[in-house]
Amino acid sequence: MARSCVFCGGTPVTNEHVYPRWLAQGFPEIPPTERAIMVSHSDHGGPRRHSGRLLTTQVKAVCEPCNSGWMSALEGRVQPYLLPMIKGEITELSPEAQQVLATWTVKTALMCQVFHAQEPPLVPAELFTDLYRDQAPANEMKVFCAYRMQPNYLNGPSPIEHRSMPSRNRDRTDDGQEFERWVTVVTIRIGYAVLQLVAAGPKGLRYEIGHGDFSPYVQTLWPLQETFSWPPLALKRISEYDAFADPFSKVKRPFPQL
Repeated sequence: MARSCVFCGGTPVTNEHVYPRWLAQGFPEIPPTERAIMVSHSDHGGPRRHSGRLLTTQVKAVCEPCNSGWMSALEGRVQPYLLPMIKGEITELSPEAQQVLATWTVKTALMCQVFHAQEPPLVPAELFTDLYRDQAPANEMKVFCAYRMQPNYLNGPSPIEHRSMPSRNRDRTDDGQEFERWVTVVTIRIGYAVLQLVAAGPKGLRYEIGHGDFSPYVQTLWPLQETFSWPPLALKRISEYDAFADPFSKVKRPFPQL
């Protein structure tokens, strides 16, 4: 059976980079063969670590019109904001900039999920088609950004890493109707910049999310805010970064409202 584009359903599909090659501009001292670390979690076991060459990892899941069309345009639009953030430079983020960064975060997070290729899928297929249709995050999504103190790349972690933490379980609405609730949190660190997608469903699911004592370290990209200056306070310790990457560990029931 021929594979089709995860976004528009078109064929044939071509290879697409999980992380775009232009990110190398943020790491002029790092060879492009440096390894990137990817960690995924599932409901059925502990974390799985994946390692691939920095900026060379590809997946065959996107058609040429998407690859060279809206996806390429998005990469061009996000560079003026993301490149200085990668380097830890102060960056003013207008609502327009926030939407571009949030959309890029969703696109890149979804490509990371294609790379993981777990069964059952970490995210529903509708997230891909919704992004293609709207060119913006869905109403049920939340996108955050943070600032992680720079590791020593020569001896420490990869300059790029991401974590994926999904969960699925049965739940009930206030009137007792049972439904399947799913949540995926994808956290991407690129240099100093940390971007996070929180996606939950089914459609119409309303929820609040907090980062506990680490709220001063977090800024919201989606839903859009008034213009603000990045970065917030720095996440310096791994415990702080772990808390940011797993925000639902702090969320108590009742969680969903449809």
